[in-house]
Amino acid sequence: MNIGIDAHMLGHHETGNETYVLELARAFAEHDSGDTFFLYVEAVDGLPREIRVAPHMRVIQYATRSALRRLAWELPQRALADRLDVLHMSYNAPRRVPPPCALVVTIHDISFEHFPEFFPRRLRAFLRLSVPRSARAADQIITATANAKQDLITRYRLPAEKIAVTHYAAGAQFRRIKDATLLAAVRAKYQTGDPFMLAVGNLQPRKNWTRLIRAFRHAKHTAQLPHKLVIVGQRSGLDASILEAACDDPDAVILTGYVPAEDLPLLYNAAQLFAYPSLYEGFGLPVVEAMACGTPVITSNVSCLPEIAGDAALLVNPYLETEIADTLVRLASDSSYRAELSARGLARARAFSWERTAQLTLDAYRRALSERAAIHPALT
Repeated sequence: MNIGIDAHMLGHHETGNETYVLELARAFAEHDSGDTFFLYVEAVDGLPREIRVAPHMRVIQYATRSALRRLAWELPQRALADRLDVLHMSYNAPRRVPPPCALVVTIHDISFEHFPEFFPRRLRAFLRLSVPRSARAADQIITATANAKQDLITRYRLPAEKIAVTHYAAGAQFRRIKDATLLAAVRAKYQTGDPFMLAVGNLQPRKNWTRLIRAFRHAKHTAQLPHKLVIVGQRSGLDASILEAACDDPDAVILTGYVPAEDLPLLYNAAQLFAYPSLYEGFGLPVVEAMACGTPVITSNVSCLPEIAGDAALLVNPYLETEIADTLVRLASDSSYRAELSARGLARARAFSWERTAQLTLDAYRRALSERAAIHPALT
């Protein structure tokens, strides 16, 4: 198959979506399936070498940085020029993909449907129009969890057989690091102190950082904890309440902003525990990244997070600050329980792999191609 993948988000620090496309492309590059991949990017610089040099990978730079022009004009033309059998998009697809090219769309989550108040008005309106249209136009949809799949079925009335679940995974860089010099250096760089609690995710209301900060402050006061809380993530346009909560205790709550990719595994390893009380996720990749580093995890008991965490994390009601605070105290105060959760987390993280995700994605491509062939038999 000739497979085109829209990778315009690479280099844009789009966190989960960027990680997904990058790791999928890396897995395709490392394991030759006999297919040819066309990776469409805005900039070639910065792509991992293994992707650029793999003989079955073609890296092609977009002629435009305009999303509208890309969807309306350039991608349909590329599908013809590169003789694509499959075009793989994330969330938003061109209105027209020339047959016999099949269309596969990854939809990580539909948080804009559940929490519209957490999205700028124009973006919310765009997503509510474009994502269901793209979902219905797709020959196959890929999503990350059974929970997200059911969400799509319920909200958009899609047939279950049209949606493939491909769990994501932590990258190979997320592993146990025991070098005391490296860990001390990352603590000094971000002034985390020792011990500290870590949270990772952009500063957006859905991540529930405001409640986490208030719960942390309560836990620190009532249990006399020496910890700092370190939140790693870029600012967003809806972060005022998070910034306000953090400013109430600037010595104990650190907002790092975006951190370089090479620092993130070190921060996970340096932290005593990881907290992720999100209100809604499609997968919750930081949970698996923390587990792969051996860091004990606290996360939410809602959306897909119980599915991903299994029995390897402490689950909390993300709306109850007292419950979050009590769980922070419990884990911070019990070293034997931290060790138990660390071991469970390492085992749980090994259940996910990008190689497996890539194979399931190839299966979805083949099903999409079969669906398209059934619709346009004369063109195959």
